[in-house]
Amino acid sequence: MILICKKYKEKNESYEEVVDWLSYNNAQFEFLSGRHHYEDGKDWSIELNNTKDNSSQDFSKYKSVWFRGFLQHNTHLSSIFDTVECSNNNVAELRWRLGQEISKTNTQIFNNFKNAFQLPNPKSTKVDKFSNLRLAKNLGLEIPPSIITNSKNDLKAFFRKHKEIITKPLYETLNFEEDDSFISFKTDKIEESEIYNLPDTFFPSFFQAYIEKDIELRAFYLEREFYTMAIFSQLDPMTKVDFRNYNEDNPNRKVPYLLPKEIEEKLKRLMKELNLNTGSIDLIKSPDKKHIFLEVNPTGQFGFVSKACNYYIEEKIAKTLIKHDS
Repeated sequence: MILICKKYKEKNESYEEVVDWLSYNNAQFEFLSGRHHYEDGKDWSIELNNTKDNSSQDFSKYKSVWFRGFLQHNTHLSSIFDTVECSNNNVAELRWRLGQEISKTNTQIFNNFKNAFQLPNPKSTKVDKFSNLRLAKNLGLEIPPSIITNSKNDLKAFFRKHKEIITKPLYETLNFEEDDSFISFKTDKIEESEIYNLPDTFFPSFFQAYIEKDIELRAFYLEREFYTMAIFSQLDPMTKVDFRNYNEDNPNRKVPYLLPKEIEEKLKRLMKELNLNTGSIDLIKSPDKKHIFLEVNPTGQFGFVSKACNYYIEEKIAKTLIKHDS
């Protein structure tokens, strides 16, 4: 039996196509989301004592687990906060504390899958971009010069050295939606005037040297195989800094791309060190032909790579899950 861990009511075309391929191949599968454990009223327990360590739920039937997510963090348990009457500071503290409790509880839920094939292991999905950059550097991959700082003076020196710099979140990209408004924190270029307007110290933030690119690369990794796409994002001012600033009226050209074997081997070592058997890897190919590692997203989207390059990744994921469900 295959178990698909997902966010409640996940709507994603590629995810749905994997499910279609599983059905086409007559695979047996079930779904699990955080809602089952936190919000739908079903009872469960994990009991531990000197003679017992077991769960009231039988997960032993699952031989293959596809982890796409578990909770929609911006909406889960929202009913708790609808009736809370306290200051914004206390609500923020309560949300943070509750998030920590959920994280620790999830660890014990996921521990039930330890004897199954996991794509990927949920314990390996927490993104730490700076640590991943350090590991990539140690494995011989090129990386952009990077800094985490709260110092205006250090940021000014970093800017003077590299001339052009960007900032991005250290963790995952964050989106806010409110009525008809949408705000997204992605990669942004920093102008010198913005630095001079900063206070002497500010919230610690992540900056990198802006790397001029020949092409942008997205490599989807699945069990030591790469499915790589080249994105000609530098030809459009709207997507030049970050191709995720999509231009729907004039989409970037996207074509299949073959990574050099040397780069593939280093990336394989990186994924092994991160205990990841799948993920979406972002790179840049610079005008001087260097392949520069940017980041890896363990549960990144793959549909636009699959469709643009005719890789049929959805079918390959389904067959990988089926292969291990035996």
